[in-house]
Amino acid sequence: MALVQRRKHQRRYRELQHEFYDLRRQYASAQEDSRAQLDQLPAVILIFDRQWPKLLFANRLAREVFGCQTEEQLMERLFNKPDAWLPGPHSLVDFEDWLAGARDFGMARREWCFATGPDGSLWLDCEVGNTIFAGQPARLFSGVNIHHRKMESIADNLRERALFGINAGRPLDRLIEAASKLLEVQIPGTRCIVSLYDEQRDVLVSQGNSGFAKEFCAQIPSVPARFGATSIGSAAHTRARVTTESISGDHQWQGYSQLCQELNVDAAWSEPVQDQHGNLQAVITLFSSAPRKPDSAVIQQFSSVVSLLGLGIEREQWKLALEASSAHERFVREIGVEIVNVRADDYAPGLQEVARRIQAHYGLGALNIWQVEPDENLLVPVAGTAGPQSGEGGASTLQVPVDWFEGVFRSREPKYVIPQDELYARIRHSGPPRPVLVVPLYSDAARGPLLGLLTVESRHQYVKKSSIEYLSVIGSVIKTSLINRRLMTRLSDAADTERRARQKLEGELDVARNIQMSMVPGSGSYLQQFRAWNIEAWLSPAKAVGGDFYELIALPQGRLLAAVGDVSDKGVPAALFMARTVSLLNFLARSKDGNLRDIAEGLNRELCRGNDACMFVTLVLVLVDLASGKADMLSAGHTAPLQRFRGRLPLLWRGEVSAPLGLYDDVPFTAAPLDIPDGSSLVLYSDGVTEAFNKDGSEFGEDRLLNLGHRADGSGDSFLAHMRGQLSEFTEGAEQSDDITIMTINHHGF
Repeated sequence: MALVQRRKHQRRYRELQHEFYDLRRQYASAQEDSRAQLDQLPAVILIFDRQWPKLLFANRLAREVFGCQTEEQLMERLFNKPDAWLPGPHSLVDFEDWLAGARDFGMARREWCFATGPDGSLWLDCEVGNTIFAGQPARLFSGVNIHHRKMESIADNLRERALFGINAGRPLDRLIEAASKLLEVQIPGTRCIVSLYDEQRDVLVSQGNSGFAKEFCAQIPSVPARFGATSIGSAAHTRARVTTESISGDHQWQGYSQLCQELNVDAAWSEPVQDQHGNLQAVITLFSSAPRKPDSAVIQQFSSVVSLLGLGIEREQWKLALEASSAHERFVREIGVEIVNVRADDYAPGLQEVARRIQAHYGLGALNIWQVEPDENLLVPVAGTAGPQSGEGGASTLQVPVDWFEGVFRSREPKYVIPQDELYARIRHSGPPRPVLVVPLYSDAARGPLLGLLTVESRHQYVKKSSIEYLSVIGSVIKTSLINRRLMTRLSDAADTERRARQKLEGELDVARNIQMSMVPGSGSYLQQFRAWNIEAWLSPAKAVGGDFYELIALPQGRLLAAVGDVSDKGVPAALFMARTVSLLNFLARSKDGNLRDIAEGLNRELCRGNDACMFVTLVLVLVDLASGKADMLSAGHTAPLQRFRGRLPLLWRGEVSAPLGLYDDVPFTAAPLDIPDGSSLVLYSDGVTEAFNKDGSEFGEDRLLNLGHRADGSGDSFLAHMRGQLSEFTEGAEQSDDITIMTINHHGF
């Protein structure tokens, strides 16, 4: 019985063992099928132990992506080496924390960027969850390749940031950083360097904030902008793309091969960045670790970033130019005033100080100001910050013939002279040989003669173009100063001659004035009493000589002829016409025995004879019988006399007025009786009284004259003195515009 039972157990054991082996074969087959199926999936599959990140399985795509043959290699190369990962937030520590979070919450999902080599990376849309693998708890990681879409998204974001930065006026270094990242994202496996063009030094200055860029800038801070000075310098010189497929075998990078090996680069593509006028702004260079040649897609991406960076640099230059413009314009105005105010007796030292200020403001190496000596037709330096170089044997080359200069320098615009030019040795400054900027100063841009020139050196290589424009403006002010100095030199003798001639003329005019004033009673200030009469007169010419006059002629039978006249025009012609009139008046008054009408007709007839200048005279004649007080008056176009009465308001005489004398032949003249009772007076005056102007341009006028005649009784002075005082007060601060003559005939009674 026991034997049967034992055999029965043995048979059952064999059956169970057989079933176990079948199950193991089935499990192994199922596991192999599962692995095979996971290997066929188009996703990265990684299976980790649930308790700690030990890699249990990696499908074929995962091993290919990370360049491993087995899970052990992948675990060793990736998950046991933190340096093989990208910086946070994509480091190994970040990944392990994420897996731990998925263990606690059951599953998690996020986008992750893995390093796939020294220069490679891969974006995966990752999901992790708990599972069972090989009969034990595990965590299943699956990642879908989204690298292309992610790179396009990052590139779009960088492009938008760059455009926003340009519009917002962000600093240029941030735009360069964004453009560099954009190129490195769009063209994987490359490193970007931006080299900004320094116009004055004629070099390209390396820029960048990435690790590669900082190391490159430390080793190659700048590159000359000339052909053969790396592909960067060649691109700047030719203004065209320069491709170097292998740096180690390219003569342009000779001397930099070891450095490029240390930087792990062996190919370079350099593209110039130019503004809308074709001026060089920068050069963008992409480096690759392996020899390669850019295809059409890479060139298109490269060109788009070049355009973007060019726009940003040009906008930055506009901004800087706008900020500097006001300062430069203010300086030009200040230096222009200083140039204009340079004294003739201190001209060279004054210009020397001007040259130093210009040199300091624009950061120049040297500046000389030349002028043309017209008598010798030579260009000579008049002031500057550095003297020209001495010639052989120590002879100073301080003179350049103008004809020779214009023969070798055939331009009226600023132009550089280089050491190979014939003119260079005659105008070069001391120090290292550099290009000399010559700014010719012509009196006229098209045809005028040469007046001088500016010779300018940069501290480095070339002068900034913006500075050249301002130097041309300053040159035009210096040109004006040279013209003024030349004129002052030429006119110095003429000024002395003119001064002597003016002194002679003033002396002659003083004589003429004295002669003219001697032709009127009292030489212009007259006071005489005749028993019951008081006659006062005053004459003030507007110029040295004038055309106003007055006359008092005693006639037989106790009669007195008073006259006040005003000749058209002023100055010498009027004075001569006035002298002729006074002479004729004295002759006719006596020959016509005081007949006012005959006197006027004879005087008019004589003045019309030979009067080609059409001059004329207005005249008022008053014939007074000093014994009886009776009077007659004739007015030939003259201002209306003022009549003043005791106890009555003054009035202007409104009798018949004839035409002025000297204009028309056979003009009738009419005399009218006039009453000058006791206590009254008659005021004769020229239009210089009523047409006197104050500083505001207001006229004295007849109303003020009438008011003056009414209020003068209590003044205590003679009426003429009162009139003079009121006229002087009214015209204070204004220039006398016309001759003034006043005569008062006062009747005191018998």
